[in-house]
Amino acid sequence: MIEVLVGCMIPLLITTDTLPEYRECMEVASKVEYVLEHTDLVQRYFKEDDILRALGVIYCESSGKAEAVGVNTNGTKDVGLWQFNDNTWLWLKPKLGIISKRTNVEVSTAVASWLVYNDGWHHWNSSKHCWKGTDNELLWIHTNSMSSN
Repeated sequence: MIEVLVGCMIPLLITTDTLPEYRECMEVASKVEYVLEHTDLVQRYFKEDDILRALGVIYCESSGKAEAVGVNTNGTKDVGLWQFNDNTWLWLKPKLGIISKRTNVEVSTAVASWLVYNDGWHHWNSSKHCWKGTDNELLWIHTNSMSSN
């Protein structure tokens, strides 16, 4: 099991210049803490530098709910932890040989990782206003492996 701690460094002096960054950091940390149950999964598929952003996207897209479904104005649905759209999933299924549903967190996270490392984070731009700040310089993450004896 992996234990993850997320927090924000307090600037030596909080001023009107540093307060917005500190506030953004606190908001991001609280979102990531909400979906920490998915940390082990995300760590298997994302580089260390991308774990916070991936957890932030999960929070913003589905609040960490694997069965989440969003219906769009054009009639398509966004489904699962990563909220893959009907059209995107149809495009990816033959390309990657996917036979699973979008609600399978292991498969959808592997697919999300493939998309990020082959095409970038822009697939989740519609929720970027929510997950931006995951590269905040005050934000820190600490992971410890814990053995369950």
